[in-house]
Amino acid sequence: MPFVYFLKSQRIPDKTYVGMTEELQSRLEQHNEGINTSTQAFRPWSMEAYVECDNQQTARVVEKYFKNTSGKEKFEGFAKSNPLHPNPKQGFFDTLTEGRAFGSQENRFMVTQEKNKNIFTLNTTKPLNKQ
Repeated sequence: MPFVYFLKSQRIPDKTYVGMTEELQSRLEQHNEGINTSTQAFRPWSMEAYVECDNQQTARVVEKYFKNTSGKEKFEGFAKSNPLHPNPKQGFFDTLTEGRAFGSQENRFMVTQEKNKNIFTLNTTKPLNKQ
């Protein structure tokens, strides 16, 4: 299953990066080896958090959401609201309640429980048309 991951530069504290991969550890190593030209100037990177998605399509939607302002604010807001959490960034994903949805319209995704894990899936229900 694909993951959407969140990196933080250890050299430049305000620099973050959101990406997607099937292999978390090897992708982090690639970023730290400088293979990705868009992130090599900010090495070394540490993994802040990650979320598992049900398929590549969902992962692309989730990645895009967390790269935009609304997604960034929700993600950062949780960490600021939970300063005593041992890892608030990962806690954002681990503490989601089933059915909590993000995004908008056809790009809405939600959390489902699968084998005691939170998995992000595309919301298959169509929004109601307002008349």
